[in-house]
Amino acid sequence: MNRAASGARPDDPLAGPDFLRRQMARVRRLREPRDVLRSIFTRYFLPSDLFPEWLVFRVLKASGFGVVTPCGFSGARIQTAELTVGARTWANRGVRIEGRGSVSIGDDVLIGPEVMIVTSTHERGEADRVQATSSYLPVRIGSHCWLGARAIILLGVCIANGVTVAAGAVVASDIGPGGLYGGVPARRLK
Repeated sequence: MNRAASGARPDDPLAGPDFLRRQMARVRRLREPRDVLRSIFTRYFLPSDLFPEWLVFRVLKASGFGVVTPCGFSGARIQTAELTVGARTWANRGVRIEGRGSVSIGDDVLIGPEVMIVTSTHERGEADRVQATSSYLPVRIGSHCWLGARAIILLGVCIANGVTVAAGAVVASDIGPGGLYGGVPARRLK
């Protein structure tokens, strides 16, 4: 059956053999069956509405993530190797936790919709070209924090306890305890 007959659009990146080849290459890079299952569940199933909150918690726990009950991550797409989440921490729909670095989130943290937590980057090499290999740093978010919608937390950042990050802010450096931070890059507003 050709792509036109199957109803797939020619510009659809999820259709066709190229998409399947890329996904199989990702699976081959994973070394253990647990890594394969973790990748499948956290990338494709957990961000959907198919799983109730209690099942999400159990899947995250079984996948080896350090998750304390109760917490809410049913709408999050988790693509990091190591995640620790404190009690009563909730992530809204569209949250992405990306990279190979570890992420540690404290107790009573509220994460708004479409927040991105990024733990890896690509360095510039010779002739100002981006290198294929990536470097990564951990991200730590303290307790009693609130990350507004579409905030971006970059690699190596430590956010202390009691911080509010405004919607759309880009946190590129460490933030001290308390206060409201916003802007690009984020700076203290209150």
